[in-house]
Amino acid sequence: MTPFFKKLLCHRWKMHKTGFHAILYWAALLAALLLSVASQMKICSSACSATADFSIFGMEFGWFGILFFISLASVSALAKRFPPFAHLAMFMLFSAAGAEARFIWIQKYEIGEWCTICLSIAATVFIAASAMIYEKYADIKHTGGTMKFILKQFPFISIAFIIGMTAAILGVGRGDAGAAPLNQFLGKQDSDVTVYFVSDWFCPVCQKIESRIEEMFPEVARRARVGFVDMPVHRETLNFTPYNLQFIFHEKEKYIQLRKELSLLALRTRNPSRGDVQNAVMKHGVKLREVDYADILNGMQADQAVCRDFKVKFTPSVVITASGTGRSKVLVGDKEISLTAIIHAINSVRSRK
Repeated sequence: MTPFFKKLLCHRWKMHKTGFHAILYWAALLAALLLSVASQMKICSSACSATADFSIFGMEFGWFGILFFISLASVSALAKRFPPFAHLAMFMLFSAAGAEARFIWIQKYEIGEWCTICLSIAATVFIAASAMIYEKYADIKHTGGTMKFILKQFPFISIAFIIGMTAAILGVGRGDAGAAPLNQFLGKQDSDVTVYFVSDWFCPVCQKIESRIEEMFPEVARRARVGFVDMPVHRETLNFTPYNLQFIFHEKEKYIQLRKELSLLALRTRNPSRGDVQNAVMKHGVKLREVDYADILNGMQADQAVCRDFKVKFTPSVVITASGTGRSKVLVGDKEISLTAIIHAINSVRSRK
């Protein structure tokens, strides 16, 4: 093969590689932007919805991602014409990689579940970073500057990664800046012990012990803060959850009576209409409110957090936890759940011995 054809083939191969890297880079940025939009639209799992409890510098993750990836794409587009923008794009991308490392840590150790969308965004960032760094490495290697590349780029990349991770550590916080969620507890509000009754409206054992819960509630409420958590083992339970939460939020004094009415209604239908529920509670002088979906969503997320944090797998369960000691106990099933067992657990989790 003549030197001319060798040079031509080498040139075409280099262009092919560069084109592949560019396609991979831009595809990753586009995917990250679309995934951020999906995150903001809450098109996600329960694990992803748990990220709604977090914000970065006071901004929701979805909006922050949308603005960031649009900015990164704009800077990258200008990099060919203005060389300093290439360094800025690299800094932004590896800072994002550092921030994503922190977000993964939050999913693992604070949320406790993996979210497909959030992990996919992290993957696109790392793919884009890999495409950028390999293309730069390939170009410099072609000129014999491998060691120069390592000495020049590695400290820059490391600093950007650390800055991004530090910004995520300092900027990410739990809780939004909107209105405080409604009080989801009954009983002794200032108690250091909380007792959660976790059930499903169509669980046979849950239905069996409803009368027992009604009997023990006054004594438990005298000793501890009490929460009632819906764990939808049967998906039809979600048809009752909005009404149950509404009564917890707004009808605390009558909640136990209203809960009994919902329990009886669940024996008759799995998909109650608003009229069915209104007819069931009318004798208690209660009028249904208009559904506030934000409040219901917050309540459902709080229920999910209880089941997740205390690793509740079965219904019925009772979780007894003390904020002062950090100790907790879970009672499961008909045989374990009794007033005596709950009182003993309250004393046990409160004790520091």
